[in-house]
Amino acid sequence: MAKQVFSYYRKEHKNLWGRPRLWLILSVLTFVIGWLFLHMLDRYLALQPELLRLSAPPDIHEALLMPLNQNLIKVMLLLVAVTAGSCVAQERQTGTLDYILRIAAKPWYRLPVMDKFKSHLWLVLFPCAILIVVAGLLSPGGSVNVIMVTAQLLAMVLCCAWLIALAIWLSSMSNQSGFAVLLTLVVFVLIWVLGEQSVWDDYGINWLNVVLPEQHFSWLSRGQINLASLLYFIGGAVLFLWLAHGQIRDTRWHQ
Repeated sequence: MAKQVFSYYRKEHKNLWGRPRLWLILSVLTFVIGWLFLHMLDRYLALQPELLRLSAPPDIHEALLMPLNQNLIKVMLLLVAVTAGSCVAQERQTGTLDYILRIAAKPWYRLPVMDKFKSHLWLVLFPCAILIVVAGLLSPGGSVNVIMVTAQLLAMVLCCAWLIALAIWLSSMSNQSGFAVLLTLVVFVLIWVLGEQSVWDDYGINWLNVVLPEQHFSWLSRGQINLASLLYFIGGAVLFLWLAHGQIRDTRWHQ
């Protein structure tokens, strides 16, 4: 039985990372992120003489690493939607979902949904590696706060795990992989746009800051580690995975 579980996780891992399309997307996104960061760095260096005249000039973290972190999470919206957004719908479209339904009940951490989640969770290495490399390159030119970088990495991991779990749940409700990707992308963009503080400043609607992930991600990225944000991302990921498992389990009863 353990061999069957391991082979299924290996299948999911190989199915994700063995696609040339994924490596092409990662290459393009790396180029885009690098170009945007170089543009921000050039602008920061050009404005540095004026910034030094301020009583409290922005440091490297505020001027460069925070905008980079915001760009990385927005890039991950697209990457997770394209990959995790089609993982279950593609199984249903190709008919291999029957194989998942035949797998006997196991501990929760060995369920097929968890195998899909764990295989896609490796995508978090992409933004984390970029953030670490950039922080290391900036350290000789200024003081890089290691604690703040660690907080940004924590926020990135938790938020990406939340997005992957949500994408798997949305994919479990779709029959076509293309529609699942489109649905996931629309939901991601919608919740992120609604979470922007500027959207609701004129209306005084602040409760969306607690409901949507953008503000929680911003709090954690700024080093404001709080129990509410941790429970939001961890509890949300668990809830979405449970809903996805229930959606797949209900499919068995309809067949």
